[in-house]
Amino acid sequence: CLMFCLVGFAANHPSKLLDLNSALLSICFMLFLGFTDDVLEWPWRYKLFLPSVASLPLLCCYEGSRSVVVPIPLRTLLMNDGELTRFGRLLCHLVVVDTNADGSIINLGVFYLAYMGLLAVFCTNAINIYAGINGLEVGQSYIIGCFVLFHNLVEIHAGSLSGENHLFSAMVMLPFLGVSLALLRHNWYPAS
Repeated sequence: CLMFCLVGFAANHPSKLLDLNSALLSICFMLFLGFTDDVLEWPWRYKLFLPSVASLPLLCCYEGSRSVVVPIPLRTLLMNDGELTRFGRLLCHLVVVDTNADGSIINLGVFYLAYMGLLAVFCTNAINIYAGINGLEVGQSYIIGCFVLFHNLVEIHAGSLSGENHLFSAMVMLPFLGVSLALLRHNWYPAS
């Protein structure tokens, strides 16, 4: 089902073909990782490293913003009265502090990609840690997927500028939710 949805999406949006292929490659690598973990019982040191390798296709084709918004209480650490502070000047050696935005935006550059790779490791292990409790792992995944789909639908309905990206995300979420719901039915206590 996922393949048909994504192939239909790529036929209508050829500019998103690279995103589609990288998403499918990452999904397939994570499926392979999950299968080999069940069969070979990987030690935790591999479970910490391999999800970041699986996220590499997504990180390589990422063309979006690498900037983050600095929380309001921390902005005075970077700029004060229109001038960079000592910490702000030190930070400028690693990242770009937007002085026009009064220090409220930082462009992390390559550090953003490293952060996203580490976030992939955290997310996969945060879900996988509940693997031994009936229904909790897939239930958590289902609830997160429902909220991601809800967010995508709200953004599509509002006519967001990134509507194609939200449509792509919704097309990935729909089959994920269907499979997760079926798994939840069989994984509910007592698991069958």
